[in-house]
Amino acid sequence: MNIAAKLRARRVENRNRKAVDRAIAGAATPAMRHELMVIAQAQVTTLR
Repeated sequence: MNIAAKLRARRVENRNRKAVDRAIAGAATPAMRHELMVIAQAQVTTLR
């Protein structure tokens, strides 16, 4: 993987992390917030 691809991947990861953070912060209920956290954690383990 070249440097440009690494930078692109890092930007995408940061964008996704911010989107998940906004979704968690705006969750209507604690249960929904917990579901979003579980989904985000599952994605992180599959990406690495």
